[in-house]
Amino acid sequence: MPSPIQLELPGHSRFMRLARLLASGVATSCGLPLEEVEDFRVVVDEVCATLIEAGGGYPVRLSFRIKGDLLIVEGSTQDRGVGGPDEDRLALSNQILDVVTESHDYERQNGQVVFTAATRLRSTGVG
Repeated sequence: MPSPIQLELPGHSRFMRLARLLASGVATSCGLPLEEVEDFRVVVDEVCATLIEAGGGYPVRLSFRIKGDLLIVEGSTQDRGVGGPDEDRLALSNQILDVVTESHDYERQNGQVVFTAATRLRSTGVG
């Protein structure tokens, strides 16, 4: 993947299906086995759900890229400035991501909410 693949979605959960489709395509082209493609879809679901909640209707931007042997998804949205995602849901999301990612990070910075997650690639892929 020579440059990042980017997607911007309206900040509503009904559009998460598009993010999952793109995640599957990216993960497959990177050579992840089927089980790990499904895990990556879960990663993207968690990133999107958290950002949709944090952004309160603002668009969600996703960027997929390879860095070394990692497939990274970075999502961001505008920080609506009021609280953040539900703490219990965020804790559950972190538990899920602890199992299916190499690393993940959620932060609020400069008026943005940014959620990054990395999955280890085990082969060179097809594209």
